[in-house]
Amino acid sequence: MGAIPRPVWLVAALATTFLLGAPQIAHARPSQQVPVGARALGMGGAFCSIADDATALYWNPAGLPFIGHQEITGSHADLFNSGIVDNLAAFVLPLSPHQAAAIDWYHSGFQDTELDFGENRIDLSYGHRINSLVSVGATMKYLTRKTALDGSTVRNGGGLGFDLGVIATPIDRLRAALVAQDFTNTKVKYTGGDGTAVAFPRNIRAGISYGLRRDLTVAFDADDRWHAGAEYRLLDLLSLRAGLQNDWSGPDGMTWSAGLGIKWGVLRFDYALVDHPTLGSTSHFGVTLAFNFNPSQIRIEKVEARDLYASLYKTYSRDPFGTIRIRNMDDSPIATKIRVFVPDLMSVPSEQDVILRPRASQEVPMTAVFSDRVLGERGDRPVQVQVSATYQSRRLPRTEKSTGRCVTYGPGAIDWGAGVSQAAAFVTTRDPAVDAFARDATRTAALMGGVSASNRNLTFTAAIFDALSVLGVTYVPDPNNPYSTISATPRAVDTVSYPRETLARRTGDCDDTSVLLAALLGNVGIATKLVDVPGHLFLLVDTGIHARNQLALGLDESRYVVVGDEIWIPLETTALGKGFAEGWRVGADSYAAWSGRGRLALVDIAEASSKYEPADLGGAPPSIPALDTSALEARVKQDLATMGTWRHDFLESRYGEVEKNLEATPEALNAVARVYFLAGKLDEARTTLERAQAKSPNSPQTRNNLANVYAAQGNLGPAIDLYEAAVKGDESDAGLWLNLGLVRYVSGDSLGAEEPLAQGVTRSGGYLEACRLLGLAPEVEPTREGTQRMTAEEARILLKAALKRVPRPGTGVPRKDSASTNAVRRESTWTSRIAAGRSAGEAALQDLLYWRER
Repeated sequence: MGAIPRPVWLVAALATTFLLGAPQIAHARPSQQVPVGARALGMGGAFCSIADDATALYWNPAGLPFIGHQEITGSHADLFNSGIVDNLAAFVLPLSPHQAAAIDWYHSGFQDTELDFGENRIDLSYGHRINSLVSVGATMKYLTRKTALDGSTVRNGGGLGFDLGVIATPIDRLRAALVAQDFTNTKVKYTGGDGTAVAFPRNIRAGISYGLRRDLTVAFDADDRWHAGAEYRLLDLLSLRAGLQNDWSGPDGMTWSAGLGIKWGVLRFDYALVDHPTLGSTSHFGVTLAFNFNPSQIRIEKVEARDLYASLYKTYSRDPFGTIRIRNMDDSPIATKIRVFVPDLMSVPSEQDVILRPRASQEVPMTAVFSDRVLGERGDRPVQVQVSATYQSRRLPRTEKSTGRCVTYGPGAIDWGAGVSQAAAFVTTRDPAVDAFARDATRTAALMGGVSASNRNLTFTAAIFDALSVLGVTYVPDPNNPYSTISATPRAVDTVSYPRETLARRTGDCDDTSVLLAALLGNVGIATKLVDVPGHLFLLVDTGIHARNQLALGLDESRYVVVGDEIWIPLETTALGKGFAEGWRVGADSYAAWSGRGRLALVDIAEASSKYEPADLGGAPPSIPALDTSALEARVKQDLATMGTWRHDFLESRYGEVEKNLEATPEALNAVARVYFLAGKLDEARTTLERAQAKSPNSPQTRNNLANVYAAQGNLGPAIDLYEAAVKGDESDAGLWLNLGLVRYVSGDSLGAEEPLAQGVTRSGGYLEACRLLGLAPEVEPTREGTQRMTAEEARILLKAALKRVPRPGTGVPRKDSASTNAVRRESTWTSRIAAGRSAGEAALQDLLYWRER
């Protein structure tokens, strides 16, 4: 047997509560009021939690706001077929989508040649739906009674009474109600000194109803009797009803009832037969007219909101956090302005214009612009999502409203089941605390003399990683919610610390420390990717080296990863405190192990940030202790020395004997020189190419490659001369032209660079192919497709893309203006910098230059 749905258990529990508790909450005396309404009586009087027609004045005034339109009802009955006539007329007027007022007149009487008895009651009611959960209402009644015998009045009097009611909707399709009829004991004061009598004693009624299906509702009420009933609606045209009721002690026996309703346009006809066990049966007839002076043309059927995460607040302006199901009940399209507002989390409602299709129900994505104050939320709490739809009705603008509910989780909360990409929202590269720490670490590395990793990205990554160790930041698994457990649990909410928090606390698990390191590296322009493996996160760090130049690392292939056209190194933050080289080694081992099992996924931080934009934390950042620069320098030197050992061992093992056994042809010497060049051994590369040039003085290949070495060493004048000679020897080689243009520009001759760059793009076959030759990502699309010509401005665009990785002459700082000067600055300033050791920026020029292989 399958599990019983939760709503069924809830209905059963509430029903049991009413069954056990009703004798205690009911008034000691039975209700003296005669129940009204053919629909309600057909359901055995189990109606106080439904109460969604004009008889709600009697059953529960809290139901009036659920009617939603004007309604006039009339009913008639001959009680027990005894000549006692019951008549009712009622009118309901909605005041707003959540408020309604109503009035009715009720008459009951008996008249023959001797006895004349009549009771008249006028009820005035008001109902207010406070929110999607609770509706309340109240009724004030004025009652008159008159008794006459043989045409003479015996008694005549009147009095006031009050009813109170409430309806709660704890879950969809479930309602619970409580009604206090004649709350103050409705009394009649008779004229002529006949005193005062209680006409209707106080009666407490409780009820529940549940929609087992959209077309089937069951209900149960309890007062001095218990009532049970059901209603089945067939295509909203025919309704079938049945019910039963009995005293709690059961002296009279069971009363059965049945009925039906027929809907025809704006009219509904109702009939009920109530079969009393001792008295005669009663037929109840009713007719209802439902209309609207300004009829609603649309209806908000459902507001469904997913849980909100404060740290992702910027995402919800473009990534929907729920849907609104809205129906157009008209035969024409309707232009509608939909507003979404979450109190306390938004300053103003978010709006969108939607065209609703005729006679259709459609889903509208729910987006919202949240204010920065969501980051001030502390803890998790439920919130209400308010939705309104405004449109031009047939006469006046009209607004329909509805609400939904969800939970908002405080800053730092994340559901890993929705994807690791969300972690990008925590990579706050512009945070002042992150900026200050990253700049301190990289400044220390830049000022270190005589030591370089021959690669800016690796040097700065080593400095930042080691700076965290110097500060005392350590990896510590979360004892309460370890990432290895919670990341594999669906819908489990974890907490990620912002980088400033981890810096201040100096501990974090793998997600905290990976986010911290990604933010610090991103602050200095180093791209990262998250490596997502089962139960763990670590990083890939961009070396800035194109895949064609992978030998520039001079390392075994097991120590790096090729993603796209770039070389990346794995970095494991669990090794914080053990040094950058160890973090790199452990990361490479982890990457190889998981990649071999096919259990690895990559998340590019820059790409993910376009969807999950990092939060603006604001406020004063925490105080971070100053770095011990001496300790940091010592750690960085040790790591760079270890990397140097890796490189030496690799090159010796792979290329140590190559030159000895190689035939000394110019082509072979060029191949050996390229290995030296990419490994950063420029002196060896220069010596080897000078040998090749001696064997073939006019070779464009040797001239170009030797010029590359000169340019990388800062000897720009001789490099330009060699490029020009190489171009004269082979004008068809696009790479030679591109090299000449780049080095002319770097030397300061921006005007002289335009023509060779234009030649290079034209001869290469277009902009994209020129980028490939230089190892550049095509960041700017060509301005004219299908052409191989190029304007001077297009050459500048290409050059700007290249110079993002090339420093301004004499400074080592990337250029901001590609045409800043026309002066020719030769190699003097560059040579002076080379004497002190090649900068990371100069190594970038080396990576860009085209190397001719034959």
